[in-house]
Amino acid sequence: RSVTKSTSLSTLNSKMSEISRHKNDISRCNSKKADINKKITAKTGDLHRYQLQLIKEQENDQKKRIAAQKKLEKEQLDYQKKITRELKSQKRAISPSHKFNRPVINKSDETEDITESYDVFISHATEDKDSFVRPLAELLRAKGINVWYDEFSLGWGKSLRKTIDYGLANSRFGVVVLSKSFIKKDWTEYELNGLTAREMSGENQVILPIWHEVSKSDILKF
Repeated sequence: RSVTKSTSLSTLNSKMSEISRHKNDISRCNSKKADINKKITAKTGDLHRYQLQLIKEQENDQKKRIAAQKKLEKEQLDYQKKITRELKSQKRAISPSHKFNRPVINKSDETEDITESYDVFISHATEDKDSFVRPLAELLRAKGINVWYDEFSLGWGKSLRKTIDYGLANSRFGVVVLSKSFIKKDWTEYELNGLTAREMSGENQVILPIWHEVSKSDILKF
């Protein structure tokens, strides 16, 4: 109801009280609204910070993954290079690559399965096997030395000349068991000539002589 001249004082006071209550309600609503807006602003700020933090963490994780991948690739590359160097070093150690006058080998007669290299080639006469050479070869092999010795290296169906030529060309050293029987053999002379050719071509010492029941005069006659 509207206020008129005829409105009583009590009614007027009642209206004023009602208006005051509404004002208070509006004030409280505005206050609550302000609090809510303040909280929304704070939460929005928190959300923005969390989003920035998440983006930063994702970027850091991405950088770490990239760095880890690069490190792994570098380690793999370094390892491959290391293996390659070791293989080349081993190949140089066990496969003489120096140029020298090796015994002539007919390429057409070679078998593809001959690929082994040796530490020592034992050149000897058959007559000295039982008394000296076989025990020597077995002792060297027991010590882990890769020995070319005919009883170890010659097999059924293999060419004697080709196998000996291969052993001469692919052994780091030649142990020559000099004896009276040795200096009488054509095969032993052939083997000694092959080893001598390697040594004369400029390689380090190849021939390791062993004097077996033989004198200096016997050797000079040879």
